[in-house]
Amino acid sequence: MTTPPTPAGPNPDFPAWGTPDAPAPGTPTSGIPVSGMPASGPPTSGMPTYGPPTSGMPAYGMPGASGMPPAGAPGWSAPPTGAVIGGPGTGWPSGDRVTPGRSRNKLVVVGVVAGVLLLLCGVGGVAAFVGGDPEQQQTSSGAAGGASASPTPSKAPEPLTAAAYQTLLTEADALMGPAWQKVAAAKNQAATVEAAQALADAVKTSGPRFAYVTPPKEAAAGHEQIKRAFDALGSDSIALTGDAKNGEICAGSSAVAQVTGSPAATYLREAVKAFGSAFTFGAWLPAPVAQQTRTLANGTMVKKGTLNGSGEFTINNSGGATDVVVSLVPNGAKVAAWTVYVSAGKTFKVKRVKDGSYQVYMATGVDWDAGVAGFTRSCEFEKFADIFEFTTTSRQYTTWEITLKASIGGNAETDSVDPGDYPQ
Repeated sequence: MTTPPTPAGPNPDFPAWGTPDAPAPGTPTSGIPVSGMPASGPPTSGMPTYGPPTSGMPAYGMPGASGMPPAGAPGWSAPPTGAVIGGPGTGWPSGDRVTPGRSRNKLVVVGVVAGVLLLLCGVGGVAAFVGGDPEQQQTSSGAAGGASASPTPSKAPEPLTAAAYQTLLTEADALMGPAWQKVAAAKNQAATVEAAQALADAVKTSGPRFAYVTPPKEAAAGHEQIKRAFDALGSDSIALTGDAKNGEICAGSSAVAQVTGSPAATYLREAVKAFGSAFTFGAWLPAPVAQQTRTLANGTMVKKGTLNGSGEFTINNSGGATDVVVSLVPNGAKVAAWTVYVSAGKTFKVKRVKDGSYQVYMATGVDWDAGVAGFTRSCEFEKFADIFEFTTTSRQYTTWEITLKASIGGNAETDSVDPGDYPQ
């Protein structure tokens, strides 16, 4: 900081003092002095003390005892009475002023602009002050932003021709038809899982093809129904896959009943009806099929095999809640020697069992489908951990009895069997 000159001496950075009796022409009568160095000294009448400029900016003092703001602060005006502290006399300087290199007013403006620029740098607003009138720039920027926020809507897609829409339907049939036939033909749980997944994949591929097209006028009603149907079929086919994996659905006949009786299938039939004779679609979907609960008579031999021995094997299902089929399988083999159906709450004895070592497998469930020789719903597969030996001599033969209800004190354990490993 340089030492300010005395009031009597000129300085290129400060104006020369004039006679202090009256202010020079053009000098404001209120506000802070534009130029001139104030003398140091305590304030009077509550007026703040002036200080020399620091780094080109005026220095502000603390508010006076009377609550007046410091000199140079925005909005400051001279008090109605009292001398200005820091001037060479009791009044404002008079006479010609030496033009300073930089005025305090300009420094204040530059300081404000710099502050605004610094503030706006963080929000991308510097461009509003670069070149031209800031207000005009800001208005132009706002107008541009408004224009970009309201883009011109794109033209609606043209409707497909009837021929193009029929091609879309035919392609969907080509995916859905084979997948559906696979479901209907599933003969066991493993095949049902695979078929249900194939149906889910076909739905996932076909459905979106109808979501973003504009149909021809004559297909409009059917198009809305087919979109609704595929949306519902998507979740239904996924649910069917889960049911097949957990054994709730074990064969195609129950899978067909579950799907054809669903709301999704109803929407699909309504779409076909709405298309009328103008379009062809959905011939693969049958009419609704009701779930069944088919059974066999107690003691029915599902697989008779050869019964020419002397042994006896009794299956006690009197405490069971579901029907069961029991298979006697030669140890190490994959094919049953025979299989018998025993109803819930019943007991049955198989006679003339041949000598040998056997493993005992059993399957329980609901709705026996003779066409696939298995239960179609709520199926479970198990086998006894023990090996059953049958031997015959001239004086005795072997007889076994198993009870198919868990009980305290039971002496037989069973293990779960993968449906694909169950002997047929």
